[in-house]
Amino acid sequence: MRRLLALLMLIALALPAWAQDHPRAGLMWNRSGLPATLPLVVKTMPGQDYVVFLAPADSGDPVMVGYIHGGAFFRLLVPPGTWAVRFAHGEEWQGEDALFGPETGWIALNQPLTFEAGVARRQGHIIRLIESGGQVRVASLGPLDICQALTLTTEIEERDEKDRKALNLLPAPGLQDLRDDFDTFPQSDFNRLPAPGLRRIETELDTRSKVCPLD
Repeated sequence: MRRLLALLMLIALALPAWAQDHPRAGLMWNRSGLPATLPLVVKTMPGQDYVVFLAPADSGDPVMVGYIHGGAFFRLLVPPGTWAVRFAHGEEWQGEDALFGPETGWIALNQPLTFEAGVARRQGHIIRLIESGGQVRVASLGPLDICQALTLTTEIEERDEKDRKALNLLPAPGLQDLRDDFDTFPQSDFNRLPAPGLRRIETELDTRSKVCPLD
């Protein structure tokens, strides 16, 4: 009985450790030297995990790698350029060198994908992978463009009464004292005029992004 309990405890301790061996979903590394700002969305089915590799179209050496948990939403921001995209897939992760071991499967897109950005538009892509008959294939591939709009917000705030009283007497340029009775009309007050109500203007520039409508 004690041996059985000890075995169950070992299994219970081993299960979390095994789960932690799988990398977190998202970027594993980026060696392109470029800023990653353009969207790549990959939709997959549960059951297997995936590793996506991006490499220059004229070279087989990857510059960016991301890890995908099968069936979960995945988005990776990639650098501008034209990239060859391929996926490794499997069930038991064995590290970056062995990937999913001898059972690692591979699938590559037939054509490289171009990611680019304009003044108000960022061009990305969305890929959907499915498993059928034990084989993974590309079910759909399409553009994912993000439109950016600049919004200018202006807020005008009136000065309160305390501020008005503190600022309502300002020197009036070019006005001379024409009074003879300085005791009744002090020169310092006579040569001043009420200042108009002052307002404070605040502006805020905001950039908002959304998926562009289909043309």
